[in-house]
Amino acid sequence: MDLIPGLLLAISEANAREFWLFVGLTAVVGAVAFVLGWIQLARARLIENIPTSRIRSAAQGYVELQGHGRLMPGPEIVAPLSGDRCCWWEFRVQQKQREYRQGRLRTEWKTIEQGTSDELFLLADGTGECVIDPVGAQVVPSVTRKWRGSVRRPQSYPQQRSWLELGDFSYRERLIRYGDPIYALGQFSSQATVRHDQQMLDVSELLAVWKRDRPGLLLRFDTDGDGQISVREWTAAREAALLQVQAERAGLGRAACTPGQGSVTAPDLHVLNRPADRRRPYILSTRSEHELTRGLRWTGVAGVAVASLCGAAATFALLARGIL
Repeated sequence: MDLIPGLLLAISEANAREFWLFVGLTAVVGAVAFVLGWIQLARARLIENIPTSRIRSAAQGYVELQGHGRLMPGPEIVAPLSGDRCCWWEFRVQQKQREYRQGRLRTEWKTIEQGTSDELFLLADGTGECVIDPVGAQVVPSVTRKWRGSVRRPQSYPQQRSWLELGDFSYRERLIRYGDPIYALGQFSSQATVRHDQQMLDVSELLAVWKRDRPGLLLRFDTDGDGQISVREWTAAREAALLQVQAERAGLGRAACTPGQGSVTAPDLHVLNRPADRRRPYILSTRSEHELTRGLRWTGVAGVAVASLCGAAATFALLARGIL
């Protein structure tokens, strides 16, 4: 019962600087919490209002897809720390660092390496396949794991872990595994609108092949003979790769329409990536739509509740001071 009178007394006796600092911080925290909460609730409504499309019949534009993760033809995607095959990865390596400050030994963990996969993978839903470009996506993975060790880059994830882990390195890895169910919300485009992007992908793949054959790359493009590929020389390599890809694609087009054999139509190529306006969310989640919207609503309600408490606290302080 003495709590409220005590608070009133403390507020009335506080100096002006402390009082306005409290009111200002409370108002800022409340405003930020309200905005973040409102954004989460708006996202939940957006997800609930967009119907799920099938890849084969999806319209061009902002769509919702559901399916399973698959790998594209070519080299597999491998997680850098564990070596596990996956569709998407993110990792962070921290190192324990010790230093003396003001005569005391202090220990802290500093991030020394981190990265996020930008490799394409497939989403399959039974009616077709869609290429997923994960760059810029808000990813909810199926696997999040942390462990410690004594080397900067471990070779694998330990199968048997002790409750007491030692080592000066801490690892965190997040994965979307091959075969995981995936909920996706983003910008959908089909073959006619992504032909240029596919051409650029072919150019990147061809340049990657040339880079693995460094002696051949130097022989073709190191015009000044310094044993390095300069920016100008690399530009020439890109132009040569583009010309080769265009020639190969033109040849495939002629072959697909050889007289007497009928025309062969290539299957539609579908791509999902981040919306160009970036205002709408781009989401790749291994949680279901229901789980995703439930989490968004909980965090949204929590944000609005924190904003209400902050508003009540600021109002109470102003009333106690006799300002309102």
